[in-house]
Formats: sequence, C-alpha cells, structure tokens
Amino acid sequence: MQSDLMTSSSPDDDSTTTPVWREVARAIADIGAKRCFGLVGGANFKVTLGLTDLGVEFIAARHEGGAVSMADVAARLTRDLTIVSVTAGPGLTNAITGIGEAAKSDTPLLVLAGDVVRGDKQSAFAFNQAELVHAVGGAWRQIADPQTAYADTWQAASLALRERKPVVLSLPVDVQEMKVIAMLGKKHAPITAKPPLNTAKLDELVATIKASQRPLLLAGHGAVVAEAAPLLIALADKLGALLATSVQAHGMFSGHPWNLGIAGGFSSPAAAELISQSDMILAFGMSLNMWTTKKGKLISEYAQLVQIDVEKGRIGLHRPVDLELEGDAAAVATAVLRALESDKTLQSGWRTPEVAAVMDAKSNRRLPYDDTSDADHIDPRTLSKAMDDILPKDRTVVVDGGHFVGWVARYLSVPDYRGWCIPIAFQSIGLGLAGAIGAAVTQPERLTVLAVGDGGFLMGIAELETAVRLKKRICIFIYNDSAYSAEVHHFAPEGYSAAMAQFPVTDFAAIARGYGADGVVVRTLADLEPVQRWVADGAQGVFIVDGRINPALIADWYREIFGAANL
Repeated sequence: MQSDLMTSSSPDDDSTTTPVWREVARAIADIGAKRCFGLVGGANFKVTLGLTDLGVEFIAARHEGGAVSMADVAARLTRDLTIVSVTAGPGLTNAITGIGEAAKSDTPLLVLAGDVVRGDKQSAFAFNQAELVHAVGGAWRQIADPQTAYADTWQAASLALRERKPVVLSLPVDVQEMKVIAMLGKKHAPITAKPPLNTAKLDELVATIKASQRPLLLAGHGAVVAEAAPLLIALADKLGALLATSVQAHGMFSGHPWNLGIAGGFSSPAAAELISQSDMILAFGMSLNMWTTKKGKLISEYAQLVQIDVEKGRIGLHRPVDLELEGDAAAVATAVLRALESDKTLQSGWRTPEVAAVMDAKSNRRLPYDDTSDADHIDPRTLSKAMDDILPKDRTVVVDGGHFVGWVARYLSVPDYRGWCIPIAFQSIGLGLAGAIGAAVTQPERLTVLAVGDGGFLMGIAELETAVRLKKRICIFIYNDSAYSAEVHHFAPEGYSAAMAQFPVTDFAAIARGYGADGVVVRTLADLEPVQRWVADGAQGVFIVDGRINPALIADWYREIFGAANL
C-alpha cells in the first residue's frame, strides 16, 4: 500500500548522522509533547515510529478525521501541544474537517502530514496541501531543508502555541530519508508572549466597574484558554457580581452559589431574567455572537457592555460594545483585582436572598414542561434528567452537534470547565465519538459521557472499535430519533417533505454488543435499570444508552434561535 511514496533507505546505523524523520521526532519529544493521535501509512510510518521510540504515546485511530478530533479535545482539556500524524494525499484530506474545527476553536495542534517527493505532481497522492489547509484556517509549513529540520519543527510548534491554531507540517518522503547531523541538546523555547495592557483603557474599565450596581461576569472560550477561572471568581466576589458562561465555557463556575450557568439560547429562565437586569457586563474571552446573546435580546440596551479579548479583531465583531480592552482574560482580571485591592466599598447588593430565590425557582432543573413520552418514545428532557442522576458526577461530558444539544447543556451537570467539551465551532456533526476518546485518554480518572444524536454517531462509528480496543470508560448517550432532526424540524413545518433526512430505526445497543461493548434500548425510565447496574459495578468499558426519543418534539431553543414562529 502506498508503495509509490517510499524511497529506498537503510537502517540508521551511522552514529554521527540521523535521518530527518528522526530529527523531527526528536524535536517534538524535546518540546515535551506527550501524545500523538493518528493513523499510519507509507508517508508517516517512520516519523510516528520515531516518536514512539522517544516515549511519545501513540493512539491509533480508525480514521484520520477521528485522529484529529481526538487530539482536538485532548488539547483543549490539557492545554498541551498535541500531535497528529497522518499520511499523504487522503490521509490529510480525511483530517481536514477536524483541522477546520481546531482552527475555529483556537486549538494548538501540530499535524505531521506525510507528503510526496518534492516536485512530483504525477503521484496519486499529490495535491496542494497548503491551499487546502489555509482554506480552513490552519497554517502550513514544510520541512524542505534537511539541515534545518529540527529548528523548523520547533518553529512550527511555536506557531501552534503562540497563535493557538493547528499547524500542518508537511514531510516529503524524500526529505525524510536524508541524513543530517543530530541536533542533540539544542532546544528553542516556544514563544508565548502576550500583548501589554492599555493602561488608559484599564483605568476606564476600573471606573466603569466602580459605577456599577448590578455587575455580571461572562466567561467564554478565551477565559478557558487563559485558565482564568480562579481569577474571575475572585473578581466576581470582590464586586458582588453574578457569573455566567458561554456554552463553550460551561462548567467554569460550577458549584459557585451565584453562577447563572449558560448565557444564550440554553439559558435557564433565571439566567435570562437576571442577565437582562445587569447594568454592566464584563465579557471575558467571549464573542458575544447571536448564540450567546439570543440575537442581542439577552443584554439590556442600557447595560455598559465591556468586551475583553486577546484578539483585537474579535472585539465588537458581532455587536457594538461600550468599552473594549485587548488582553488575556487572566492578565486583565489580575490587573483589575490589583487596581481594586484597597477598595472596600464595591459590594453591589446584587447578591440578595431575593436573587437567590429566582435562581433556584427558575433553574433548568425546575423548568416545567409537558412530558411527551409515549409507549414507544421517551421525552428527551425526562431521559436527560434521569441520566444526570444515574451517572457519576465526576465526569467529562463531550457533546456532538445536533438538535438535541440544548437538552444536554440544560440537564447534564458538569463538575468544572474540564468536565465539558463541545467541538462544534465548525458546525460539523460526527466529531463527538472521537472527541470523547480524546477526553478519556487525557482524563481517565473521570467517566467520559458522550452525548450524541443518531446521525452524528453513525458518521463517526468507526471509532467505536477504538474506544473498545483502548478499554476506555465511556457512556455513549444517544438521542435517537432516526433522523437529522435539525433539518426535519426546519423544513417540514414549511411544508416540505423531510423524508431525505429520516431513516429506519437503528438498534445501537445491538451494535454495541457487536463491537464488544454493552448497551440498552431505553423507551421508559424503567429501561434504565441496566445503566444503574453498570454504574454500580464501576462503570467499566463502553456502554451505549440508545434513547428512543420523541421525534415530534421541537426544542424551544431551536424555535427561538431560528425565529421559526410557525414551528
């Protein structure tokens, strides 16, 4: 297979020189990378072998798209530079959706991509890698000079870390086999410089804070990346502010008594009511797009809106703001706390028994609804709440994309921001199963819970074998309505036939057993008894919960965000 990519070589028996593929592997090991996800072929076999020889763990996926999604989630949860290894041609094209997701999620990945012999345009594997990678927001570099292979690998890794993006490092097979003098002991530290804060803007921010009576701190993905949770909590406590997050940062303030949860389409009634009453909103690392502001309706026009982001180009992108400050969320929070250190008069009076009563009475758990369960289907809200009660609280919830997402966000609790990952920035479904494996690899002490629709799960089902093979602890919770229901609920009410997006029922519990896992079909709450037994026995291995949810139920958030008054 892929024999046209291979060039003749002999074992590395020269004590003073080494092939380029070993230098690339050595550079990555010197950087401190711990894991590489991938799938080997003729053009990346040796560099991957070189990594394992140097102690870098290799996790073999069944599809290159799965490998990148595993690495994406692993990198988000650990903040480590994570490596992906794919072969030439379709090895890279298969990975491109995952690379696009990583680019839109600011995930630092180093993707080692085998490539054809330089200048060979006749190979079946030949295509313009750079154009494809750039098209989805990634960066592309190539090892072209064997003498600088070590340094070039470091520079590619530095770029990934500095700009928080996936960097594809092209490795032509002819260059890989060239011999160079080993660069032992020579290292180049990655550049992670942060922009200095604008002192005038900072002074203006402090003055705005002091004038506020009902402050609110909103944390987004940028705050997660900056690991700013302790600082933001300290700032909120200093101000007497309420707290909320975007869906990407869900869990950041879990357990805090004044945490409103998610802001946006998945808000609880309490969050929607109280956010709209805030007179000053500090948005740390949050884009303030239509999803997190309910198309702007969530934030009062009278509120002072402050947006803080490390990327100036993101500030004011989706809506005007009253004050902007370019800076890392942790750095800005630290500076504000320092500026307010001696001020003893900042408690706003916003944290009252009356506000606490609203937060409790109008929480998602207490949200009333008409249960649509029948003999064949269970209401997804009823099922979600039951699963939340059954599964261990020490969990990592990974969410695929689809119509069901809001039920997960509202009803499955998470212990902290490392207990939640939702890789849908590219709006692709089908990345969740692989992402859950990445979470299970990096946080094995927690139970990984994958929430996924039937369509998304079938897209990535090849990686079910990977999950079983690796003996990971994963509960796969499938919202099974036998359809791409976002499309069904969008077009059917407009009078169009939705048959193209509807399918026969799939028995995922039977599929689970075929792969060596276990599973159960759930139509009623009584059907959850095997899940309870599995948890009681230690929740080992992979267990699929095939929830046969009511296909006629349209989520309220879906109605609202798409403005479908006729749904």
